[in-house]
Amino acid sequence: MAEKIGGSPFDGRRHARHEVDQNLRATIKDEEGNEHEVIVQDISAGGAGLLVDGSFGNDAFVELHMEGVGKIPAKVARDFVNGIGVEFQLEDSKKEEMKEEIKKFRLAVAREKS
Repeated sequence: MAEKIGGSPFDGRRHARHEVDQNLRATIKDEEGNEHEVIVQDISAGGAGLLVDGSFGNDAFVELHMEGVGKIPAKVARDFVNGIGVEFQLEDSKKEEMKEEIKKFRLAVAREKS
């Protein structure tokens, strides 16, 4: 994983977002149960930026499956060229757990690279 991008009160983000190496692949399952391959571009305790083929409407519910993190219910919050931004649908206590999981995940990735 790379550096922190955002999360300050000045950039409008509620959670610090972390860039992810381009080779982090995951899947999302749409409301019909279809799975789509994605590349995780960045992640925070509140959501993720995903590179994905196909289109997803805003407010569509999806489930993100990431190795090392698990299954995360999410809602499409925005779309951009070649991707979507999803907001995790987690209770506040689960968001704190997500922050810890992201830390562990980042440490594991750093160890693999060294």
